[in-house]
Amino acid sequence: MRKSKLPLKKLYTFVSHFLKRVSPNRQAKKKGRPQKYEDALIITLWLFQILNKYSYRETLEKAKDEGFDVPSLCDYHYRAKQLDDELLKSILEACAKLLLEDKRSICYIADATGFGFGDKSPTPATPNLNWKKGTQIRTVQAHVRLEVIMVVDENGRRIITAVEAGRPYESEIEMLRKALKRLKPQKGLPFIADKGYDAVDIIKNLLGRGFEPAIRIKETMRMGIRHPLRKLSNENWKRYGKMRYRVEQLFGSIKQKIGSSFKLLREDLARKASIACAILWNFYLLATSLFLLLLSCILYYNYAKRTCRFLEHPPGVT
Repeated sequence: MRKSKLPLKKLYTFVSHFLKRVSPNRQAKKKGRPQKYEDALIITLWLFQILNKYSYRETLEKAKDEGFDVPSLCDYHYRAKQLDDELLKSILEACAKLLLEDKRSICYIADATGFGFGDKSPTPATPNLNWKKGTQIRTVQAHVRLEVIMVVDENGRRIITAVEAGRPYESEIEMLRKALKRLKPQKGLPFIADKGYDAVDIIKNLLGRGFEPAIRIKETMRMGIRHPLRKLSNENWKRYGKMRYRVEQLFGSIKQKIGSSFKLLREDLARKASIACAILWNFYLLATSLFLLLLSCILYYNYAKRTCRFLEHPPGVT
């Protein structure tokens, strides 16, 4: 993931396009005084801020230097707090739908990760969690959780199709239940997850949506697997479980460029920032696909041009 692939103007183009698709009349339906700054601008500034680890003031200064009409610092902070999580998730899903258009999916993978925020997040600058052990760590509510459902397509791309942001130490199973509601039924595709999701109702939900559940099941020397659905899921895990490493690669790629913590003090803003990370990943894949498409068009044009010249003036013919 390269930050240079997502400059501010390109982010604004992507956000404006998908915002029109998911909510074309959003601002027209609102009551009261019309907003001076559209949602597309605020979301673009928010994504740009998270991508480059800027402060609110630095984000506005960079945008103003590029010719954008930006709000005041107070207005921008207020609008960022008012951003709708469901709207951000809809933009993510619209981008994933475009990336998967005319592409064959290989499998779905689910897992969760965490992002720190505030002064108590475990970063090299604030290593105040290193000495805490056991239950002491849970007293520090300085991170948010992000449940991710990603799909691997025929080209090996890891596309995020649905996310759910949660509070510190929120149950991953509960978050997955919410995220599954946003998925469309798929026929015959494996759904891979680790043994933290081995609930029978999740396996039933996946079967009802047409997936092949491949969730690893907890078992010990004294406690075997009894439920038939758990046995089915464990057998599928033995077939497809080797693909689960791809979601860990996804988390590593995102955190390598964006970081594992945010320069934010509010938990609700940290949850929005975690969703922004998923959107930025899909936008990066989209920007790369558009670049490759443009490059192939240029190469095809040059090839067609040389072919025409050859046919008009073949060598050895006077």
